[in-house]
Amino acid sequence: MTTYTINLDPIVKLTREKFYELCAANPELKLERNANGELVIMSPIGGETSAWNSDLNTDLNIFLTK
Repeated sequence: MTTYTINLDPIVKLTREKFYELCAANPELKLERNANGELVIMSPIGGETSAWNSDLNTDLNIFLTK
């Protein structure tokens, strides 16, 4: 998975509200903020990771319903 970290402080202070607006305007992107307030853009996960995550969710669901 490729990630890009961008420090927006020289341009704009990315508040929670502004971050929410940014995410809402770009739903196709995987955006996060790190502890330093920097914007982290993550690439979508691939098929192998998706399959592993699906298996993990299924196992957890089976465990919780017993």
